[in-house]
Amino acid sequence: MSFKGYVIRPFDPWRSRLCTCPPKYSFDPYTGCEHGCLYCYASSYIKDFYNCRPKKDLLKNVRRDLKRIPIDSLISMSNSSDPYTPMEARLRLTRACLKEFVNHRIRLLIITKGVIVLRDIDLLKRLRCAVTMTITTLDKALSKRLEPHAPTPNMRLNALSTLSASDIPVGMRLDPIIPFLNDDRIEELLKEAKNAGVRHIVASTFKPRYDSWRRMADEFPEEMDKLGRLFKMGERIGRSWYLPREFRFKLMKNVAEICKRLGLTFACCREGFPQLHTAKTCDGSHLIG
Repeated sequence: MSFKGYVIRPFDPWRSRLCTCPPKYSFDPYTGCEHGCLYCYASSYIKDFYNCRPKKDLLKNVRRDLKRIPIDSLISMSNSSDPYTPMEARLRLTRACLKEFVNHRIRLLIITKGVIVLRDIDLLKRLRCAVTMTITTLDKALSKRLEPHAPTPNMRLNALSTLSASDIPVGMRLDPIIPFLNDDRIEELLKEAKNAGVRHIVASTFKPRYDSWRRMADEFPEEMDKLGRLFKMGERIGRSWYLPREFRFKLMKNVAEICKRLGLTFACCREGFPQLHTAKTCDGSHLIG
């Protein structure tokens, strides 16, 4: 079956041999993102990425695609462009899509940094869904440099707490972990996530491509100089550079052990260590009722 022209299409992480995601569909209401995260890899394959814009004929295409995908399909929103980018507060396109989803038997996994998601609790409570929020650090100043237009870490933690209190299952993406920048307060962050109602953690190391490396090196020259020496001992997989395997395993094992102590399930994203996973799914979709 051809999915050319679909806005809801099968998730394909570049046929990565390291991907452990369950079969699912991918959906982005917007092309590009306004959060401006320096480490983002999506800017390497989405033209003019930081100029966020709504997809053409979005709702018409969503209605068409929902009629074509199987009942009980899992839809992941979003894998490249945040569904709660700042302009969503004005355009309300993600909310309009949720209204369409309510009328269909689907399972929905929302991946976001945007606290605008709280506006849509009324619709989320009518869906079989879970929300995973990306938080990379508790340091507000560091977050402002890494993710200049995203909500603060505390705002995101408060959003997770509110969602959880509304009986919407929540997870957290600790993604990416960047040595010399945000790898020193991981346990503190995971404890805060636990207190906010988080039940599952997805972790991943920084996997730069040319453009994300350039942005990070411009903002953090000393740290990236040290990190560059580590990457020289690593490997290239697909279009991304990976830290040395043993170094990555040590980082992921540390997060996994903290999660175990805290009673959180754990998985890593495209690292090659499924033996560390303690959940039925890596992406958090097992949280969906």
